[in-house]
Amino acid sequence: MSVATWSQLGYRRRVEIREAEERDAEAFARLLREADDARVLTSEGVVYRQRSRLPRARIIDLVAEIDGTVVAVGSAGLNIATSTEGAGWAGVNVDAAHRGRGIGSALGERLLAHAREIGATKLTCMFRSNDEGERWATARGWSRLLTGPLIALDPRSVPEPDLPVGYRCAPMSEVGPEAMYAAIKEPSLDEPSPVPFDAFAFDAFLRDWREPESDLESSTAVVDETGTVVAFSFLFVDGDRAQHGFTGTLRAHRGRGLATAAKRRALRAAAARGVTRVTTSNAEDNAAMRAINRRLGFEPIGAHVIYGRDL
Repeated sequence: MSVATWSQLGYRRRVEIREAEERDAEAFARLLREADDARVLTSEGVVYRQRSRLPRARIIDLVAEIDGTVVAVGSAGLNIATSTEGAGWAGVNVDAAHRGRGIGSALGERLLAHAREIGATKLTCMFRSNDEGERWATARGWSRLLTGPLIALDPRSVPEPDLPVGYRCAPMSEVGPEAMYAAIKEPSLDEPSPVPFDAFAFDAFLRDWREPESDLESSTAVVDETGTVVAFSFLFVDGDRAQHGFTGTLRAHRGRGLATAAKRRALRAAAARGVTRVTTSNAEDNAAMRAINRRLGFEPIGAHVIYGRDL
């Protein structure tokens, strides 16, 4: 734990920077959602992620607190989904009313120090594009690596899936995590990213599978005649809002509309459960998925960016 006075940060009151605890979960989730209202994240999800984190990820969560109120949060750790040595990640979010006072910089320095201690040499951060945030990151040595249009859709308007003969849609709850893990490995290699997703282990996948926001009834697998999962679309839900996760198709089955069918079934199932807004984003280089989303009726609402820096 570290303490700074407000005078050091442009105020006259006490600021405490400490490691996050479970009692901070609601504030953590609130600040992340305020920074990006397209993000689906609950306080239950924050607690779950803290309790289930894998030791090799070396994650730290920090909060900045004023008079018992959390006004900023930050996290950093190693990217355990890639074989790229030294790959890590970090991110900071500050309540809008407390920006411009050095709180984010103080949190950021603590996170950079932690990243160096755990052996990270390159960091990435994904966030909702905005002029203030991008200026802040650029001034501290970060640069833009990837951009992805952020889009939204009312799923109640989506038609039924249309599948070729020999394929069927199923909820992921019916398929199970082992079959889904086998299915995602090849498409993950084709996902545009600053580092390849080539080392995503089953224990990390299973942790994601069990997240409280993961809707395994709406999330959809496309299965062929052999029972193999050949396409899929993940969905995360909180009340009437949802966020698409990874959507993909095995290379040998592409060009048949299977990813579109998976997304249609997922979106319709979510609508039946009361969801009225689904968001997603794809890298600009991912032309095939962007075309699918346009045909489904997704409309632009902003952009996500990935920034990176060396340590």
